[in-house]
Amino acid sequence: MTKPLRTLLPTVLAAAALLSPLALTATPAHAALQPDRSCGTVTSADTAAAASLNTVLTGKLAHAMTAYRASCARAIVATTRARGLPDQAAVIAVTTAIVESELRNNPNVLDHTSVGLFQQQTWWGSFEERLDPAYSTNAFLDAMLRAYPNGSWKTQPVGTVCQKVQVSAFPGAYQPQAADAQLIVAAMTPPAPAPAPASRVHLSAVDANGALRATDGDYAGPGWSGSWAPLGGSGLKALTSAVTGTTMHVFALGSTGRVYTMDADYNTGQWSSGWQEVPGGAEGATALSATTIGNRIHLNIVGSDGALHATDGDYAGPGWSGSWAPLGGSGLTALASAATGDTMHVFALGSTGRVYTMDADYGTGQWSTAWQDVPGGAEGATALTASTTGNWVHLSIVGSDGALHATDGEYGGAGWSGSWVPMGGSGLKALTSTVTGTTMHVYALGSTGRVYTMDADYNTGQWNGGWQDVPGGLEGATALTASTTR
Repeated sequence: MTKPLRTLLPTVLAAAALLSPLALTATPAHAALQPDRSCGTVTSADTAAAASLNTVLTGKLAHAMTAYRASCARAIVATTRARGLPDQAAVIAVTTAIVESELRNNPNVLDHTSVGLFQQQTWWGSFEERLDPAYSTNAFLDAMLRAYPNGSWKTQPVGTVCQKVQVSAFPGAYQPQAADAQLIVAAMTPPAPAPAPASRVHLSAVDANGALRATDGDYAGPGWSGSWAPLGGSGLKALTSAVTGTTMHVFALGSTGRVYTMDADYNTGQWSSGWQEVPGGAEGATALSATTIGNRIHLNIVGSDGALHATDGDYAGPGWSGSWAPLGGSGLTALASAATGDTMHVFALGSTGRVYTMDADYGTGQWSTAWQDVPGGAEGATALTASTTGNWVHLSIVGSDGALHATDGEYGGAGWSGSWVPMGGSGLKALTSTVTGTTMHVYALGSTGRVYTMDADYNTGQWNGGWQDVPGGLEGATALTASTTR
């Protein structure tokens, strides 16, 4: 079944007319304006690229390239390449930035609310986000991919794609700059090959005896190991996991609702020798989730009071904070969490099975002030899981019908799709999910405690045809979790 994974930007975008091409010659009024923002450190390579480009450019930036403009082009190109998109996408983005800002990260509001490399208005993001070269480039590319699904932008003229995204009052301004943009992108030295994307999924489950079992599946290689290794423990009630480097950290609730952890090092293939208690003295917890930002794991539980509590552990530094901060809520029954950038998004099921969310910004250390309802009106859900690709959170639940339902939310863009798409299944009891490349893998426990999986490809917007059994014959499982490493 095809799932609509992207929604268009608000209709106000279609009515917006962006800034006309700026003149290269400064006017006296510019003296009082703010200076251009940095696009990153200007390097000797930028100076050399600018000098070389000034001998070949013939469009708007003929003889006007500077090391600063080259650094801005480099930031756009690097962001595009980091997403695994071909350089044609970078040419489209650089063409747009030539027309809109002359490759300047301009903080001055000169047309309505437009600022930055792409002269983006307020619905694209906050003022500072629009002046962040990586954020603004990703926002542009996200809009391009929504407007041209399934790679259809590759077959369109550069200027046509630019205009489709920008909806400018000057649609003919883009194509004349495309040839220069091609030269500029070609002048940006390609980065060293990026590490291979994560391809190995590490799946852990609580078996019928209350002990931990684990298996591996390599989505770029030989597939599943075919066995569930016994790893000990007893009376385990819930699981979550997170990765730092190549180490997977599994967290479990014991029989009294205390939180324990055990690690697996995927360089050596070794697990730690036993369960360790997570500091802070949590007792009576009923649900938990974990998310990684850098080397720091953010661990959340539903306490015995039915409210959210959180703690942090830095695996490259001082270790666990040693306390569980109370964060409110009541009657919570399940948790999931995922990160976009430095923000962790926690999702919870309320007492009626409705889905709520609250955020923590680890740049500022601030949590949002209250739980917000996730749009779509889901009611009666019994399990949930969350995964991210870029700025998108992919949220799945077991609905009151025992089947899988899914929705998407773009943070910094179009927001939530507002609907829960039914994806089939029956009698499902628990969920977890993880991502390899741009594919999300959802795992579920069936009515007999057997483990099944279904995938969604976020390049094509397609889900695979149905649930598949995870090899190994595990039966009677009561909880599960999944993490990914290369």
